[in-house]
Amino acid sequence: METSKVVTIPDYWTLPKYSLGQRTKQGVIVGIQYYPPNNLLTGLCNESWRYAVIDKNDFSEVSHLEEEKIHPLTPIELRTELEAEIEAHQTKIVILKQQLETISNT
Repeated sequence: METSKVVTIPDYWTLPKYSLGQRTKQGVIVGIQYYPPNNLLTGLCNESWRYAVIDKNDFSEVSHLEEEKIHPLTPIELRTELEAEIEAHQTKIVILKQQLETISNT
């Protein structure tokens, strides 16, 4: 039996503006952390959300950004990015199938 994991945010926190897995101009959000008001780590009086974003060009690079530094993709940018990724995967599939045929024919 598969179990689902649920994250519950307390009612007195503001909700994060962005979600895990969301593609942004900076990359893909892979982590979210809440900082309460008057937090010594942030030095901010207001509460805030910080996002761990993996760079879409360098998967080893993760940036930790404040919510106001995140810029979501427009629907057109998202569509273009997804279509390019699908095309890249389809090309890899064709190459893998050709390699598989070569093995089968020997």
